[in-house]
Amino acid sequence: MEVGLDSRFLDKPTDVFDREAEWADLADFVLSPLPGLRIAVVYGRRRQGKSYLLRRLADAVGGLYHLATEQAGPVSLRRFGDSLAAWAGLSAGAFGFGGWEQALRTAAEVIAAPSRPQADHAAPGLLVLDEFPYLAQETPGLPSIVQSLYDGLGPGAGAGTMSLRLILCGSAISVMGDLLSGTRALRGRAALELRVRPFGYRDAREYWGIENLAAAFAHNAIVGGTPGYRELVPDPRVPGDPDQIGGWLARNVLRPSMPLFDEARRVVHEDTRIRDTAAYSSVLAAVAAGESSPTKIGGLLGRPATSLAHQLATLAAAGFIDRRHDLLLDRRPVVTVADPMVRFHQLVIEPYLADLEAGRARQVWAEAAHTVESKVLGPHFEALAAEWVAHYASGEAGLTVGPVGQTVIACREHKTGHEIDVLALARGSRPRTPGAPVAFIGEARHRDRRPGLAELRRLKHLRELLTAAGHDATDAAVGLFSTSGFTDELAAEAAASLGKIILVGLDMLYGQPP
Repeated sequence: MEVGLDSRFLDKPTDVFDREAEWADLADFVLSPLPGLRIAVVYGRRRQGKSYLLRRLADAVGGLYHLATEQAGPVSLRRFGDSLAAWAGLSAGAFGFGGWEQALRTAAEVIAAPSRPQADHAAPGLLVLDEFPYLAQETPGLPSIVQSLYDGLGPGAGAGTMSLRLILCGSAISVMGDLLSGTRALRGRAALELRVRPFGYRDAREYWGIENLAAAFAHNAIVGGTPGYRELVPDPRVPGDPDQIGGWLARNVLRPSMPLFDEARRVVHEDTRIRDTAAYSSVLAAVAAGESSPTKIGGLLGRPATSLAHQLATLAAAGFIDRRHDLLLDRRPVVTVADPMVRFHQLVIEPYLADLEAGRARQVWAEAAHTVESKVLGPHFEALAAEWVAHYASGEAGLTVGPVGQTVIACREHKTGHEIDVLALARGSRPRTPGAPVAFIGEARHRDRRPGLAELRRLKHLRELLTAAGHDATDAAVGLFSTSGFTDELAAEAAASLGKIILVGLDMLYGQPP
C-alpha cells in the first residue's frame, strides 16, 4: 500500500486565522497519494477568506493559483495562459490557447510534470481556478471540459504516475453548489466539496479583538462573522462598551460613503441567478421583518405563496435565508434570514435610506432601537443559544445531544401553541420520529429583566406538554439563556439540580464561565 504525505506536515500558515478544519481538509486533498487528477470544489460567500486560504495553500506546495475576472472569453484565456507562463518561468504570451480544453490539458501537463519549477515535489501538482463562475459564464461548456479532462486523467483512467489536484472555487454559492448536483457534468467526480462559512461567534470575537462580551454579542448580531468586513471599516477597533456600538456603527457602517453601507445589497445581487432585484429585496425584507412562512411572506407582498417558490429556493441555495425544519412536527419549515448584515440592511438601512444619505446616522440608530432589540438582537441570541447547545454544551455542561432545532407544542390551557426556542433530541435520534427522546428544552431571551423561577416553571410545563403529546421528554434537561444574568433563587435551584437545570449567560455562551 502506498503511503502518502501526512497533512500534519503541511502546517497552516501563521497568518491564516482559524480555519483549522478547512486547512486540514484541503491538505488531505492536496497530499492524497492517489495518482491521476482529483477535483475539489470550494465555495462560500464573498469575503469569507477563500482566496486568501487557497493562495496560502498553493504557496505551500508550489502550485498555481489563478484568479479569474469577469471578462470576455478570449481575454480570460489569455490571462490564464500568462499566469501559467509566469508560474513556469516563461515570458508572457508563451502559451496561446484556442480554447479551454487545450488550456487545461496543457496546464495539466506543465503543472504535473516531474521537472516542474517552484514545486514541492513531495506533493502532487496543484492548480487553483478561483472565481470559476466567471469562466463558466463566458464558456458554458467549461464544466463538461473539466469532466472530459477528469475522465482522461482521473484515478481510474490509467494516468500512470501523473498526479494533479484541481480546485474550482467561487463565491456564487448557487452556481458552485449546482456543479455537483443531479445530472451535471461533474456529478460524482469531486473528491472534496468544501463550503467556507463565516466565523462562529466565538472566533469572530477573537478576530475583531472585542473584550466586552455584551459588545461582542451586539457586534456579531449586526455585522456577523464574515472576516473580510474587518478590512472594510476605517476603524476596526470595536468599543468595549456595548452602549457605544451605535456610535461605532454610525461611523463605520451607517454612512453612504462606507463600503459596508451597501455591502449586503451587493452580495445578494452579485449572484447570477438573482435578476429581479426588487422582487428578491422584497422577499428578504419580509423575512427580516419576521414573516417566517411562504404564506405570510406572500400575504405581506400581496402575492400567492406558490409564486414565491423560485425566489425562496434561490435565496436558500445562495445562503441568504435558512429554512429550519421543526424537530418534532412534519410541517412547513420556518424561514429566517441567514446573514446578520443582510438582516440589518433590510431592517435599518433600507427603511431609513433618505435619512442616512442626509447624514442623520445617530438619529436613525436611536429611532431604530426597538427594531434592533426585537428583530436583530433577540433572534440572534436565540440562534447563538442553539449554536452553543449544538457545539459546546457537551464539553462545557455535560449535556449530550443529537439534532438541535425548534418546535411548537400545543397547549389547551392557553388555547395556543408554545414556541420552544431551543430543542435538542438525544444523540442518535432522528427528527420527526414518533417517540424520539428529548434531551434538552431551552428558552433564550435578550432582555433586561433577569429570568427567575417563573421562567423555570414555564420550561417544566413545556416538558410536561411534550411528554403528554407522546414525546419521550420525562428526563430532558431544561435551560435558560440570558444576557442579563439570573435571579439568586433560580441560580440556587440550578445548583441543586445535578445538571438538570442549565443557566447560560454571556460568560458561559462565550466559553468564559464565572
